[in-house]
Amino acid sequence: MKTIGLCTHFSESDEWAFNFALDLVRKHGWKLTICHWLNSPYSLRRDMVYPTLQDDGEPQPITPQLLTKLELELRQYFEPKLEDFTDVAFKLCEGMYQVELARCFRQNLLDLVVLGYPPDNPETSNEQPLEEFAAHLNHPLVIVGPGGADQFLLNQAAQSWLDDLGLPEGSWKAIEQVMSEHSLAPKEPQQSLFEVQKQ
Repeated sequence: MKTIGLCTHFSESDEWAFNFALDLVRKHGWKLTICHWLNSPYSLRRDMVYPTLQDDGEPQPITPQLLTKLELELRQYFEPKLEDFTDVAFKLCEGMYQVELARCFRQNLLDLVVLGYPPDNPETSNEQPLEEFAAHLNHPLVIVGPGGADQFLLNQAAQSWLDDLGLPEGSWKAIEQVMSEHSLAPKEPQQSLFEVQKQ
């Protein structure tokens, strides 16, 4: 059985991605894993995170009690939307988003990941822009949006899943095509990130 990961960030495009991922796992009888990254305002201290899923409040140390609280919040948010679908797991993720996502793929925890195009996609000192990361990722990634629930961006690995994805003709574009249209030719991957991917 394949496992589809849904990466959440609680935005409009997040809803689009959830609906697409849920339809996909229902259709094929696959498993859904809903992943949420614990966010920190500190680039060098990942042990201090916001105490809510919406990144509100004063940062707190990661403790078993905080993890239990946040996982319960994640379940309570999504379970009504899942209706009668029960083959689902919830995962709170710590650390750098792109590094940890690549690690989940390497450990065979996820077969394909769906995420909504984030409303803010800032370029930080430690992580690549989303399109650049997706273009270099050797695992299938589907981005829903940014212009609507019927728009999809696929990296090269995800294009081998087209028959299973069932996307309408003209609804998707290759990440590399989008980058070329915006003169964002892929750069060489950052050594610090992609050395981790090869471990």
